[in-house]
Amino acid sequence: MPAKNKYNARDVIDAAFQIVRTQGVEKCSARAIASEMKSSTMPIYSCIKSMKELEEAIVKKGIDLLIEYQMQERTGISVLDMGIGYILFAKNEKHLFRMLFFTEAAQKDIDLSRRMREYAISVSMEKLDSFSPLDELSHEQKMDILYKMWTFNHGLAVMLSNAIIDDLSEEQIIRILMDTGLYIMTGVRDRDELYKQDIVKELLQKAGLKR
Repeated sequence: MPAKNKYNARDVIDAAFQIVRTQGVEKCSARAIASEMKSSTMPIYSCIKSMKELEEAIVKKGIDLLIEYQMQERTGISVLDMGIGYILFAKNEKHLFRMLFFTEAAQKDIDLSRRMREYAISVSMEKLDSFSPLDELSHEQKMDILYKMWTFNHGLAVMLSNAIIDDLSEEQIIRILMDTGLYIMTGVRDRDELYKQDIVKELLQKAGLKR
């Protein structure tokens, strides 16, 4: 009777995830996973159906951790806390952030990427809808705010993750996102009045843009 395998799929996934988290996805090989588990490579192939299945499990585990960061209360302003969590994830979990947004492992799984995007939009809109200072705005205006903030947050996250800018403390991140959020919300709310100003009309004309 063959000896019972003391490892299971969860052990393999956890070991692989730890390697990606600390060293990067490019270091995650069967040999590295076996070393992390202090075993031979045999349990990996007996517990996991394919490397694609393992990749998907690692990506899902990374997404779950990102969501955990975004759901953590830091300021008491839920819509702000989601942005802060996103930036802190990129700052503290550089290898996972790169895996989720800049590697083939995540990008080739179109369905997973779509579900992640849909989740982010739905949860963010839920937070915006319950944010009383925006009660007067339409759904379209809130979506405009969401996409502008998402663009800014991702850009800041990428720059922090890749050390393009100096490291920021959590307090500095909160201040930057608070200021930027206020600028964007005010701009979206007052856009019609802003676009009536002669200087804005002149700038639009120079840029070859219509209102």
